[in-house]
Amino acid sequence: MTKLINYAMISFLFFSFSSFKTERAQKQSHPLSVEAIRQMIVSDSSLDFQPKATIITGPIRLNSTAAYIRTIDRKIDVSGIEYHLWRTADGQEGKQTFLAGNKEMNFPHLFNIKDFSGKRGEYQIEAYGLFADGRKKLLAKSTLVFQQKVPILMYHSISFYRGKGIRELFVSPVNFERQMLYLKNNGYTLLTFERWDDINKVNKPIFVTFDDGIKDNLNALYILEKLKDGNFKPTATEFAIAGFIDSDSYRLTTADLKEMVNSGIFSIQSHTMTHADLPNITNYDRELRAAKQKIEQITGEPVIAISYPYGGVNNKVVEETRKQYKFAATTKPGKYIQRGLPDELFLIRRVRINYTTNINHFAELVACE
Repeated sequence: MTKLINYAMISFLFFSFSSFKTERAQKQSHPLSVEAIRQMIVSDSSLDFQPKATIITGPIRLNSTAAYIRTIDRKIDVSGIEYHLWRTADGQEGKQTFLAGNKEMNFPHLFNIKDFSGKRGEYQIEAYGLFADGRKKLLAKSTLVFQQKVPILMYHSISFYRGKGIRELFVSPVNFERQMLYLKNNGYTLLTFERWDDINKVNKPIFVTFDDGIKDNLNALYILEKLKDGNFKPTATEFAIAGFIDSDSYRLTTADLKEMVNSGIFSIQSHTMTHADLPNITNYDRELRAAKQKIEQITGEPVIAISYPYGGVNNKVVEETRKQYKFAATTKPGKYIQRGLPDELFLIRRVRINYTTNINHFAELVACE
């Protein structure tokens, strides 16, 4: 009896494959390779997936923690939907599945981030149609996003305060290293403006920025290089005053900037040509365009962001800045979160880190909310 069953199964597989191969061969003028066969039998989640329905989500407001998911425009009649959900930053290892069976309501599922430890960010959605015979088929893919609040840290001098200058603009190398180690040990992802589109795709996004192009910012470079390992890949942004490069021993030199860029850690961006108070000038071409061009000539990399000296900004400044840059940072306190407001990428708030910022206060300032 067992032999008969095995024979029947082998025969079924042989004839099924022969039929399958014949049908495909009619569409192709060349023999099937092993790789071609493999590609023909991959699941519906392959790269050439063609959707058979549409996933809709929402509404998702600024502070939403939950949203309904539905599957509409179905080209295949199904009895249920199995939703597969995972957070982009966590990968499919964190995938969970949810069943929805109300066909009249387009198979709704109330998704809540509490099911994923309350983590915000981008989520991937796959909708599998369920059939009465037990089969399931991938019908649609989509994403939904619960915006993360992003701290954009603002530093100036990374040096010991020795009685000269504004004390609160100094952060000692010891404190800076302690702060960066806190970010490393607590799962933060350091980004630069080149990776702006990743802010909802990574764990605990954060930006580390420096204003003024001060020579002692090299201390930050060396600390970040020391902390770098296979899991922690630190990055930072230096907003350099283009006209002050190579000016004196207090400022970063051309060689310094090249070293910072070549490290793979620093992105060099603009802090204008002369640290001008932008609302009170008329020569925007020099302060904005020429500054951008000079830094690009030094680093060989695009300059896409600027920080406003003194935080000075008005409608005219924003209008002129948009002609040269994609992002602009202010000195107004707060974290960034996408609100859909006009010019919000040219009015980015930052979190100031001062001489008196101890590690407990730092932890509060960078906390994910």
